[in-house]
Amino acid sequence: MKLVKPMLLGNQEDVSSEDGWLYEPKFDGIRLLVSNDHSYTRHGTITTSRFPELTFGGQEALIDGELIAPGTNAPDDFAGSMSRFSGNKKQPISLMAFDILSYKKNAVIQNPLEERKALLTECLAVIDSPYINLIPYVYTEGEQLFNVMKENKMEGMVAKRLWTPYVPGTRSDNWRKIINWSYHDVIVSKVTHRPLTVQLQSIEGDYLGSVVIGFTREIRQTLNSLTTPFVAKVKARGWTSGGKLRLPQIIEINKK
Repeated sequence: MKLVKPMLLGNQEDVSSEDGWLYEPKFDGIRLLVSNDHSYTRHGTITTSRFPELTFGGQEALIDGELIAPGTNAPDDFAGSMSRFSGNKKQPISLMAFDILSYKKNAVIQNPLEERKALLTECLAVIDSPYINLIPYVYTEGEQLFNVMKENKMEGMVAKRLWTPYVPGTRSDNWRKIINWSYHDVIVSKVTHRPLTVQLQSIEGDYLGSVVIGFTREIRQTLNSLTTPFVAKVKARGWTSGGKLRLPQIIEINKK
């Protein structure tokens, strides 16, 4: 079994609608590569026995997608995906497929994006699995799709440049994630170092989670110069099912 590292996403801050690009929803789950007899994560963890319903027969292919669990207030729930990954067999899952790396024993990563999308559609029709679904996409209408993502409380969307190949193991500017950030005024209640970790709470005193990523040099310097508690503004990828901010990052600190 040869594991192929998936193509990774670059970043884009502003929402766009451009010719020469397609746009698709960004689901919040676990990146997974699935074939007819095995599956594994982007880091190479074999997951075949954890997600047996995702493997398929009758068609040799390698599909790239996002494993998701259904959410209550959104189409996906990251905590549900992690629960299943950790062994909760009762948690339902599905794979939202967005690309195909090989088909009928032939590598197709050099095929243009549009051709791979067509092959993926054909492959999924043959597999006909209730657990593997095609991620929808639109051409040029990125801003309209992003508004739909916001309305449905989804993580964001992905922009992909047309007529480009799939480049395994590369973080490419041809694929860009555009995050549906939420913004919050919070209290920094505690700062610890090595590693730098910032605990957050609401104005009412409820624990909102911790910041562990995304520190700029200026933010680091400011954190070293202040004594808690103090006010900050953070951006996050929405909320977890447990009521905590999802992957918060500090964007501004009130120094007064």
